[in-house]
Amino acid sequence: MKDTAGIDAARAAFPSGLEQPEGSFRFSADALLLAGFAAEQALPEGAALAELGTGCGVVSLAALLEHPGWRAVGLEREAVLAEAAERNAAALGLSELFKVRCGDVTNAGDLRRMRDALLWKDGAGESTALPMFDAVMTNPPWRVEGSGRVPPSDLRRRALFGTTETFRDFFSAADALLKNGGLLLTVAGADRTADMLSALPKRLHPEVLRFVFTKENAPAEFVLLMARKNGKGALRVEKG
Repeated sequence: MKDTAGIDAARAAFPSGLEQPEGSFRFSADALLLAGFAAEQALPEGAALAELGTGCGVVSLAALLEHPGWRAVGLEREAVLAEAAERNAAALGLSELFKVRCGDVTNAGDLRRMRDALLWKDGAGESTALPMFDAVMTNPPWRVEGSGRVPPSDLRRRALFGTTETFRDFFSAADALLKNGGLLLTVAGADRTADMLSALPKRLHPEVLRFVFTKENAPAEFVLLMARKNGKGALRVEKG
């Protein structure tokens, strides 16, 4: 029997109260910006979303609370975070809509397991043509090593700092998961805009860049990017 009172309380408090393992990176403004960006997209009822680097699950869970007709599969390389994301989904009553797989974005087998996870909803059983995703959300480790203080925790360091190949790895994985016309939705520091755009695979066409300003008379702090698989639309630049 579901603890409906507990679920209601967890939803009312969200995103406060999410389990975030000791020593891991605590989600911050960029994750919540991505969640809001994803929630405003005109995806079909029953849309399937993937989240690469799901952490404690905050982005996917926020999107599903806003759109209970959607479903999501998260991929997280740190087992302790993947397990926390599953428990957070259960606490919010979203276990039927959100599944988490432990794996790496560069591993083709792990990406296939994400696609395979979509079959749980349809009861389709074995299939030679696994379903693809309508959207892929990701908040990759976009800070550059040497650009700030290195956290003492390895979990925090791996969540924060990437390499010169990080964007390319995450975006290539998104390309492999998306159906034709599907959306890549991502966020990073605004100073990484050029690096993000240059890392997009050829089939992912940028259509929206939204710069987010948090201080008056200061440069943008974050950038949100929407790219469409095999899209042809003009690039729209927005202020958020």
